[in-house]
Amino acid sequence: MIDRRAPSDKVLSRDAATIEQLAGGTIDVAIVLGTGLSTALHQHWSFTALPYDRLLGIPVAPLLGHAGEVMVGVWRGKRVAAFAGRVHLYQGFSAQQVTATVRLAAEAGAGTILLTNAAGATNESYAAGDLMLIADQLNLTGHNPLVALPQQNLFLDCSELYSERLRAHMRAAAGSQSLHEGVYAGLLGPTYETPAEARWLRTIGADAVGMSTVLEAIVAKYRGLNTVGVSVITNQAGAPATGHDAVNAAAVKAGDRLAELIDAFLMHV
Repeated sequence: MIDRRAPSDKVLSRDAATIEQLAGGTIDVAIVLGTGLSTALHQHWSFTALPYDRLLGIPVAPLLGHAGEVMVGVWRGKRVAAFAGRVHLYQGFSAQQVTATVRLAAEAGAGTILLTNAAGATNESYAAGDLMLIADQLNLTGHNPLVALPQQNLFLDCSELYSERLRAHMRAAAGSQSLHEGVYAGLLGPTYETPAEARWLRTIGADAVGMSTVLEAIVAKYRGLNTVGVSVITNQAGAPATGHDAVNAAAVKAGDRLAELIDAFLMHV
């Protein structure tokens, strides 16, 4: 039975102190890494890996492609905390638990957060291995992490969840590298989309779809973080023979492109 209680601010403050001690100060940039996307980052910076089970406020659930650790170090002159793996609503966790890493990043002082994910393409011009800068999102999970929070700032302005300034930096970082820009739809999961659902998502404006990120972006905005997001396209949504193993393998294969983009991005912020 999963304990669905949200971690308290006091607990996350203790975890933040641990991360800040490893980093040598408050965090400048936090990164949340999606399925299969952590390994490629290893060669770009020197870091200390702290397993999630050493932190009091971060829920842990084994899942292929999610290392379950936070990598802490200095990258391109920035103190960075990269959360390698996340938990999901479909695993039985609450919206508040799913977004605990974002709350922890804020407690550790991060002013900027990069949210990444592995996603299926609903835009038929996208192919596996492509990268998509998230311009906006559709929260179709049926959940909102701000439910039942204190009334102050509850009615959040979500007209710019993903910072235009940071998106411009990401475009500059991409240079001549192909980088799509589009709308990410977040669904509950764990099932992949039917062909009819993929067509519907395309009709309502989604370019890519996954099972994460949208709640994290809401909490990041609520906590005052500047947010940028990148999806790694791993498959065509609604296509036959889509499974988690194949999605993870495609994400791992595209990981180097994402790591190079992040490396260049950190020189721009």
